[in-house]
Amino acid sequence: MSTRDRKTLHSELKYCIPGDITLGGLFPIHARGPHGVNCGELKKEKGIHRMEAMLYALDQINSDPELLPNITLGARILDTCSRDTYALEQSLTFVQALIQKDTSDIRCSNGEPPIIRKPERVVGVIGASASSVSIMVANILRLFEIPQVSYASTAPELSDNNRYDYFSRVVPPDSYQAQAMLDIVKAMGWNYVSTLASEGNYGESGVDAFMQISREAGGVCIAQSVKIPREPTAGEFDKIIKRLMETSNARGVIIFANEDDINRLAGVGIDLKRSCKVKPTQSYSEVIPAGSPALCCFPLKWRCHMWPHGDELLKVTRPVCLAGSAGTSVLFNENGDAPGRYDIFQFQMTNHSHPGYHVIGQWTNNLRINVRRMQWSGGDRSVPESICSFPCNPGERKKMVKGVPCCWHCELCDGYQYQLDEFNCETCPSDMRPVPNRTACRPTPIIKLEWNSPWALVPASLAMLGILATSAVVITFIRFNDTPIVRASGRELSYVLLTGIFLIYLITFLMIAEPGVVVCAFRRLLLGLGMAITYSAMLTKTNRIYRIFEQGKRSVTPPKFISPTSQLVITFILVCVQVLGVFVWFGVVPPHTIIDYDELRPPNPDLARGILKCDMSDLSIICCLSYSIVLMVTCTVYAVKSRGVPETFNEAKPIGFTMYTTCIVWLAFVPIFFGTAQSTEKLFIQTATLTVSMSLSASVSLGMLYMPKVYVIVFHPEQNVQKRKRSFKAVVQAATLSQKSPSDKQNGETRIEPDRTQ
Repeated sequence: MSTRDRKTLHSELKYCIPGDITLGGLFPIHARGPHGVNCGELKKEKGIHRMEAMLYALDQINSDPELLPNITLGARILDTCSRDTYALEQSLTFVQALIQKDTSDIRCSNGEPPIIRKPERVVGVIGASASSVSIMVANILRLFEIPQVSYASTAPELSDNNRYDYFSRVVPPDSYQAQAMLDIVKAMGWNYVSTLASEGNYGESGVDAFMQISREAGGVCIAQSVKIPREPTAGEFDKIIKRLMETSNARGVIIFANEDDINRLAGVGIDLKRSCKVKPTQSYSEVIPAGSPALCCFPLKWRCHMWPHGDELLKVTRPVCLAGSAGTSVLFNENGDAPGRYDIFQFQMTNHSHPGYHVIGQWTNNLRINVRRMQWSGGDRSVPESICSFPCNPGERKKMVKGVPCCWHCELCDGYQYQLDEFNCETCPSDMRPVPNRTACRPTPIIKLEWNSPWALVPASLAMLGILATSAVVITFIRFNDTPIVRASGRELSYVLLTGIFLIYLITFLMIAEPGVVVCAFRRLLLGLGMAITYSAMLTKTNRIYRIFEQGKRSVTPPKFISPTSQLVITFILVCVQVLGVFVWFGVVPPHTIIDYDELRPPNPDLARGILKCDMSDLSIICCLSYSIVLMVTCTVYAVKSRGVPETFNEAKPIGFTMYTTCIVWLAFVPIFFGTAQSTEKLFIQTATLTVSMSLSASVSLGMLYMPKVYVIVFHPEQNVQKRKRSFKAVVQAATLSQKSPSDKQNGETRIEPDRTQ
């Protein structure tokens, strides 16, 4: 533009430049006015600077004799005032020259037809800025086949070549911008953001595009979507900010808004790739009053030339591919869209040296961003977090919030569970437990009763003392085998009984020993065998005594099977029942070891242990001892029945005291054994309880039946002498007399000494 033209423009406030071919222009010279007013404040950068860029381009073209020789380009520029309805009214002047009016019935006063001056014809339109304005104008221009090229409208719907076939733009659509924004969000490490859109095509379409591609790409969720009204009232932006702050985790906000709205907000922004920097010789803002539309024309001198048709002009512009003045290529795709090229800006308010917008990166199909150049509130250079939920710790699973795939609650895999994957916990196999961070399973340690454990030392010590005492008794009896006391005690059954007591003590060491097939087999065999031998012998003795004195009440003939041989046979038969049962058990379930992972599996998996043990359950142990318990109870019954026998006659009363005490021991054993079923040391407690109870019962039998005899044999040998033998009849008579009351006895009655060699 010449200096004369600029002065004329400034003085007449008209944006109309004459030329052989006229181009239309739509620029937001003014901002949107308040209620009831079309236009508001001047817009320098987005309005005046862009208009000056067009005028500068026209000057360059017209001054170049090689581009359009003998043809001058003119311009008719309209102010849209950033309002779509006002811009639509203004743009009707572009098509007036193409509207044919019938003036055949109109005559002047002199009878001549009127001379109607048509406005200059516009062959193409540059603009508009806002997408909502471009959409309205494009619907009018396409009816008259006038091509339109926008420099800033980015709404995705303008890419619809069926509806907007005469529309092109040198900026990429918002679908690219939305992709660029999504790439920035991911580069920041954000996954939970809010969206803010100016009401209208640009804002709403941009947000829709961002939401669509974020859903397709995944990994980003929308906390809330907020719209800025077309006519925001006072305090509207404060309400919007408060609403955005309701979702405090969503610190990132994706904004698709017009310039007037965006000026009230700051942050990271995306702008079109700059292709030039305009430095006008004189600012048009000095001569355009605020609040008035910038429209008027220079006097136009009509010229004939060839007017290019809209279709022809569109065919020329669409395939164009050339380098701009800044070296950036200018080209369109089949929909009239430019390729995606953006500069990434950040508004750095706290940058004391250069406050304002700073370029921090570019996007051209892919993102290139310099995070080190970013600066946040307070000068902080660390990227703020905009995450709905932070990653779960190892061993925690994600419990998703319904409808929001980026939000979840972290739940610890508890008990014996481990983290199978991001969303599931799985229970470890029975022989395993979770590692401390619950990301995998590890083998459960296997334990057994150790010899150095208190649960083993105490029973083993008692059993060892019992074995030594039993051995001492056996040695004493063997040494004094033919003495009266040994013979009177029933040598054959005594040795059998002592063998049983020895086996009872011996089972303690098998119960503590490391389980194996051999150990388990001997456990089954000896656990009940020692007690069966002991109580079979005692039962045979008490039964013999009972039968002798019961028979004596009825007859002087001795009962059958009271000889030593008979007693051994009876005892052997009773013991065989126990042995037969054990061998049947061997045949049905061969002895083997197991690792019990359920017995010691407390709530805290760190304390879980697998216990190596024989395949003997609590029930099988009781069954193995049940026969011995039956013998014990039966023996106790006979002991009770024989309680009236003189204590100097035989062992009936010591056996009775032995059985009473043994019953008390085993009655105490049952609640202790089964009461520890839920204890974490069940195996150890039960093993100790069982072995101690067996050792105590053996010690009772040994102490009450044989220790007094050993004491007499060792320390009072003078009492170990032969007594005068009596017949069976005399023995029965003596027993009968002993059962009478003391009042029935005569003073000075001679006491009969029984024969104890039966």
